[in-house]
Amino acid sequence: MRKVILGILVMLFSVGIFAQANLSVVNQLGIANSSDVDQYGLLNYSNTMQVGLANDSEVDQIGILNGADVDQFGAFNSSDVMQIGILNSAEVDQDGLANGSGIFQLGIGNTAEVTQDGWFNESAIAQFGVTNMAQVGQYGIGNSAGVLQIGEDNLAQVLQIGLGNDATAFQLGEDNYSGQLQVGADNEAIAVQLGEDNFSLQIQAGLSNLADHLQIGYGNAAITTQDGVANWSFITQVGAYNFAWTNQENLFHTSFVTQIGAGNVSLVNQDN
Repeated sequence: MRKVILGILVMLFSVGIFAQANLSVVNQLGIANSSDVDQYGLLNYSNTMQVGLANDSEVDQIGILNGADVDQFGAFNSSDVMQIGILNSAEVDQDGLANGSGIFQLGIGNTAEVTQDGWFNESAIAQFGVTNMAQVGQYGIGNSAGVLQIGEDNLAQVLQIGLGNDATAFQLGEDNYSGQLQVGADNEAIAVQLGEDNFSLQIQAGLSNLADHLQIGYGNAAITTQDGVANWSFITQVGAYNFAWTNQENLFHTSFVTQIGAGNVSLVNQDN
């Protein structure tokens, strides 16, 4: 985010000379790197740095004061940024082999940040609306993350450390929060939020754990914490101000929680 803001400030500083100018900076060091930048509008900013072999970056900006910063180090990394609107911000940092990132922003003041360090990680972020934020960090091999935000002031954070983890967050509404932390291998986390002020937190450590949250309504909170192997947690909340926390440790536990109404509380602890 700071890189994008700095770039926009530099461009605004020179606005007296180039009143309607977009700014694009591309630096390439290596072999067969590819960068494609298309800017339509006013005062858009794009910065691309590629160091290595056959990295590919595409930035498309339509609108006013959109900012994109893409850094690629390694080989065969791929980044695609599409921004339509005003004051959208995208940052992509890729270090490794064959990582892939896609960011699509339509609206005003949306922010997307992706960091990939490793091999074959994949991230996809789509934002429609106003001042949504998505942050994805992937460290390892073959992790996958997807974030779709429609509305206003939603926040989704994904951190994956390990091998073959999969995280999906879908937010429709306002002021929803989804946090997903995966450490290990083959863990899967799914969060779907429809409404306002819902809170979802999924923390997974181990192997082949599954956490699935569905929230429809207002002010619901769902937490799943898993430490072990092949634990499954399902939480469904329909209504307002429901609270559910499921904790699973060690092996092969399964939990289903369904809350319909208002002010319900569920606590589940499973261990063996």
